[in-house]
Amino acid sequence: MDSDKEKENLDVKNTIPENPFSSGEIRTDYRTGLKVVSELSRKNRPSDYLIKEVIDDKGKENCPFEPEKYDLNKTLFEIGNPWRVRVIYNKYPIFQYNAPYAHEKWDIFERSTNYGFSFVIIDSRKHNLKFEQFNDANIRDLAKAILETEKIIYEHQRIDFVYLNKNFGRKSGGTLSHSHWQTLGYTDMPEMVKARLSKVREFKDRYGSCLMEYAAKKEEERKLLENDTLIAFAPFAQLYTGESVVIPKRHVNMLSELSENEMIKLLKACQKIIIANNGYFKVHSYNILGYSLKEEKEFHSYVEIVPRVSDIGPMQMADYYGNNVMPEEYSKEIRAILNNL
Repeated sequence: MDSDKEKENLDVKNTIPENPFSSGEIRTDYRTGLKVVSELSRKNRPSDYLIKEVIDDKGKENCPFEPEKYDLNKTLFEIGNPWRVRVIYNKYPIFQYNAPYAHEKWDIFERSTNYGFSFVIIDSRKHNLKFEQFNDANIRDLAKAILETEKIIYEHQRIDFVYLNKNFGRKSGGTLSHSHWQTLGYTDMPEMVKARLSKVREFKDRYGSCLMEYAAKKEEERKLLENDTLIAFAPFAQLYTGESVVIPKRHVNMLSELSENEMIKLLKACQKIIIANNGYFKVHSYNILGYSLKEEKEFHSYVEIVPRVSDIGPMQMADYYGNNVMPEEYSKEIRAILNNL
């Protein structure tokens, strides 16, 4: 019996690869502390679902952002006459700017009103013009609109966090294909943003420097592009397959602290990465996410680009994120595509 157990143990031992990371890794994201599972064997797993990514829309006749449907939306401000970029109040807002502010807590319960801001930036009059197709003039107008919208939101004292996001495609959470962005003003930071801030403070207390600036120097192997105002890289622990970070070189805790020229270059970098991602993943849904914290000067504002090539699964719901392409492989392929643009 003992010899049988010994043989069984030897058989198990012989299956252990010399490189313990060859079949996959669990990495820890320095931005959030979340765990990221890179299980490469899942890359080619079979699926019998028939649903495929759908990028096409129902047509401009169903779109409320068309210039001829101007009266459907309330305007915050416009750029151009006639408008080239229009910033509107979200007709179906998450937060209500005219709601009273109130907060209460009792026993184990807590609630507050949904006071805050929900603005939509319609960045083109043309229904089918995608962000990655924008020319320099389009990008310049968009940069002005993003900067001005955040500044307007931060004029209100109770706002702690402004979240810039762009949805494209079904999997992104977007419902309209006409190119647009959303800028949301929160009275309280979401828990995930608090986790990011906690990591920043922890690093600053321990090392006396900025986490994201330090990370940008250490992510050389996964760097995608760089210029005089920014650096973009695939983080060591990508929370999503193909996720990338674009970080201004100048330390700002709000995107609205960037100059117009810096914002233009940031948007152009995002545009290039999305074009490269389309070359790598084919046309796909994606999100662009920007983080701005008003009072936390130690926070370094940045933007994330998240290809939505897979759905959120049960592992993410248990705070284990995952991807099926190692960031080193992804960044190498994206650099090659970028070099040919």
